[in-house]
Amino acid sequence: MILQKQTVKPIETADASHIHALLGQPTAEICDHSVGNIYMWKDTLDTDLVGDGPLCLAEHYEGETYFAMRYSDGSYVERIRALMEQFGTPLHLCSMTDHEVGALHDAFGDRFSCEGEDGAADYLYDAAALRTFAGKKYHSQKNHLNAFLRNYAHYTFLPYKPEEEAELLAFFDQYEAEAADQSDSAEKESLACKRLIPMLPALSLDARMLRVDGVLCGFVVMEAVGDTLMIHIEKGLTSYRGVYPMLVHLEASAYPHIRYINREEDDGNEGLRRSKKSYNPIELKQKYIGCIE
Repeated sequence: MILQKQTVKPIETADASHIHALLGQPTAEICDHSVGNIYMWKDTLDTDLVGDGPLCLAEHYEGETYFAMRYSDGSYVERIRALMEQFGTPLHLCSMTDHEVGALHDAFGDRFSCEGEDGAADYLYDAAALRTFAGKKYHSQKNHLNAFLRNYAHYTFLPYKPEEEAELLAFFDQYEAEAADQSDSAEKESLACKRLIPMLPALSLDARMLRVDGVLCGFVVMEAVGDTLMIHIEKGLTSYRGVYPMLVHLEASAYPHIRYINREEDDGNEGLRRSKKSYNPIELKQKYIGCIE
């Protein structure tokens, strides 16, 4: 049923199980449609939950409100019309895939316009390939992985525990000092990571710490969504040679039945873009922002 009057409330940690239920188990969705991504960015985007039906989010960015919902939830166009009735036009939309864009072009014609979000496309990989790094196109990653295994034989990759929070925050400080990336996107992403850490015990996410001889050198937060593993956070100290190929290998190996790995966006960061491309994505899942006049 499409509500005539939508309810709006800020997302809180206590809503996690409800949002899990609203998301269900999609297959190979964009990272925006996952609990980890929603909560990681909820404070940055001042995210609200809209309505009491299928998932609809309102994100507030640079003085504008953007609505996000999934085509797969059904009644997509009718729910868009309900938003227009309550919030008026122009109605701004975000986190749209080709499915949503096609439906809105059909429904609203020239009233609807959209554009790809720069740096927001998700990088999708074949999980089997990242488990083994087999073949010529993974020659560099395989070499670095072998170097890590050769140099750091005494490593562990174990679940994060809340009592390790202070150590993890110190690790992030060390990571930032080593990376020396002062870009706006890097600062926002780092803040989003730190904001997620206290919420990890309440969220059904897989957070793990890579240690060498007991010393923390890598940290990841993963979320299995259908047949896809979302990588929400992946941080490593590059002073440990091969740390990133090792993290990628461990992530993929931790879920032997997963078909795809979504390593999410590059945020327009050229260094990150080169790195993500070097792992040979099988698809870039483009996302769009749009407006209905």
